[in-house]
Amino acid sequence: MYPDSAENLAVVLAAIADAAQETITERLRRAWPLCTEHDLGMHPREADGRLSWWCAGERRPSGGAHIRAAVGELDALLRPRRPNRKRRNQN
Repeated sequence: MYPDSAENLAVVLAAIADAAQETITERLRRAWPLCTEHDLGMHPREADGRLSWWCAGERRPSGGAHIRAAVGELDALLRPRRPNRKRRNQN
């Protein structure tokens, strides 16, 4: 990151999202994150003033391009709460 990049936090967040995506994709040897609707890799894109994960679903007959979730909120979509799951020891 450049020292003056802190002035524009959206640019910093986009750079971090790109770096995370590149690192995880390289480690998994497959696209990440995947759109659960289209099974396609998603990319960060600004939408409605927020950096979001965007899916180019229009390339498939099953649907069009769409925003899946804001960057940082994807986990909430992928990991539903499981109320009956055993909790880790919280000592």
